[in-house]
Amino acid sequence: METIIAVNKGSRDIMPLCRQMNIKMQRVLVVDDDKVIRDILSTMLMTIGFGVDVASSGDEGLKLFRKNLFDLVVTDLKMPGMDGWTLSYYIKDEAPDTPVVLITGLTWEHVKDKLRRSCVDSVMFKPFGFTELKSTVQGLLSEWR
Repeated sequence: METIIAVNKGSRDIMPLCRQMNIKMQRVLVVDDDKVIRDILSTMLMTIGFGVDVASSGDEGLKLFRKNLFDLVVTDLKMPGMDGWTLSYYIKDEAPDTPVVLITGLTWEHVKDKLRRSCVDSVMFKPFGFTELKSTVQGLLSEWR
């Protein structure tokens, strides 16, 4: 989804056209215990045109997920308390059509066996860039439509 900006003539207010036209913006939940990673992911996803909510733990992420509708969840694998594997299980149990992207600093060798038995739709290995995030998220959302 591209963000289209509309500028009111004679005004300095800039507002996304989707808000002016009352179009539903797709929402993404970002769950990571590292504030820097949460901020970077949020900025990247908002640049693409998504609405973003953040959580600093799996437990907090699950509470937010249960209160709101999200089109996609991006979660870190290793977090204190509830990890990304467990969070993805709960999300898929409650909303099977919600794509879940797992991000991790581990290697493919460390996650491949568990990935086969998991509820995760995609894994992104750190470090990743804007283009990879954009193509992964947009690809998953287009599959689920």
